[in-house]
Parts: sequence; C-alpha cells; structure tokens
Amino acid sequence: MLGWQNTDMIHLFLSHNHRDKDVATPLAAQLRLVGVDVWLDDWEIKPGDSIIGKVNEALSLVDTVVLLWSKNSAGSRWVDSEMAAAIDRRHSDGSVRIIPVRLDETELPPLLRPLKWLELDYNRIDVAVRQIAGIGSYADLIIAIQNTIAEAGFDFRYFHGYGVAIGCPKCGAPSNELKGWTETDYQRDDEYAGVRCLSCGWNDGGEIW
Repeated sequence: MLGWQNTDMIHLFLSHNHRDKDVATPLAAQLRLVGVDVWLDDWEIKPGDSIIGKVNEALSLVDTVVLLWSKNSAGSRWVDSEMAAAIDRRHSDGSVRIIPVRLDETELPPLLRPLKWLELDYNRIDVAVRQIAGIGSYADLIIAIQNTIAEAGFDFRYFHGYGVAIGCPKCGAPSNELKGWTETDYQRDDEYAGVRCLSCGWNDGGEIW
C-alpha cells in the first residue's frame, strides 16, 4: 500500500465549549480535509432547528466522539450532557470511541481518565488530526488531503501573491470568475500580486518581491 488510504470513514462528533471555537473549527476543518465525516454544531444546526434534537441525533449515529477538554468545557452543562451520552453508549454496547483532547491543564473527569487522551498544541493542529484519524506520518497526511481534494472535483487555481483558491471567499463565485493581477511600485522598487473577483470586486494579495 502506497501512503494512507481512507478505507473506513470515521463519523465524528466534536464536543466542545463555544469559548474554544478558535481551536474546534480549524480542527474540524482539517479532519474533513483528510476524509473524516465531522459533525460540528455551527455547520449542522440551522436556524429553526431543535438544538437538543440535532445533538441527540448526531450522538446516536456517530462512531467517534472527540471531547475538547478545557477550563471552559469543564464548566459547561452542554459538554457535560454530551459526554454523559457518549459514555452511556460506550458502556452499554461499546459502539462509540471517545477521544479526550486536553487544551489546557484542566484535569479530566474520573470516567475519562482510563482512556488514552491527547494534548493539542494550538500551533500544530495537524498532529492531533493525524492521531485522531490514524494517519502515521506527515507525508501520509498530505496524501490524504490531496486525495480528498481530487475526489471533490473542484477547480483549484493558484494566484501569485495570494495562494490557492477554488472561488471567491466573499460572494462564492467559482474560480473562473477570479483574475490574477500584478502591480509595481517603482518608487520603492516593490512588486505586488494577488487575485480579484470579477463578480463582486473582492481583492486580496501582497508583496512578492
């Protein structure tokens, strides 16, 4: 086998306190990039939905619960309820895997201490992604992300001074509505490049030389 192959998709519920969104959202995004089916409240609960109903439904269907544990989550009734539901499933039929991920020095609850837990470095979220998804090396992580991108079938384009884009982050126009640009500041002898959206006028870029 060459590299990591996603043969069994993980269906994962990400339990966290809203004060930890700064790590929960990028963690969920990177997990999706390697092919993990992630349930994140901000992505799945729409206006008018029953929050309790949606959470209960997700917790009954997933096979993995990642619990982001911190001072914030330790004082959260929502996180406590989600943790209790996951522990009940684990003890009743063993149908769910619980992965505690510590964000700070807050001690884990007694029922979670026997489980192998992870520590998350805010600057190296990719390490936690590899551990959760069972990806052995950084090279395999890259392969997994590339496979996900290829399977998605999006038209990716690279713009000098900005980077890779599949569309406009402001209006959602596809990549064929984006146009690269370059400008030169002759007084400072600097060159700039970037990308502009032909649909809404959004523009971004930076110094390249």
